[in-house]
Amino acid sequence: MPMQATILKIAMPLLMDTILTEYADQAFETARLRRNRVHTTPDLVSAEMLVELEASGDAMRFVDGEGRVAWKATPRLCDHLKDLERDAQDDLEDV
Repeated sequence: MPMQATILKIAMPLLMDTILTEYADQAFETARLRRNRVHTTPDLVSAEMLVELEASGDAMRFVDGEGRVAWKATPRLCDHLKDLERDAQDDLEDV
């Protein structure tokens, strides 16, 4: 009897700010390309990513105005991304 891949569905929607949503989309594409014949869902990849970012201090949970749990990027992550963007623009100017 062949084994079937089980795809987990997260019951709670993951509410994220724009920065973390972009990270999640990139993480899902990377996971999709890397995992040969292992099916995954965007929710599962997002949840894994949020755990890692929260543990490293780059994402934080909060309760939004409607009482739902949501995540947002920490100021440290925002500053890091701004530095990367400035470096990339400087590199383009040098070309």
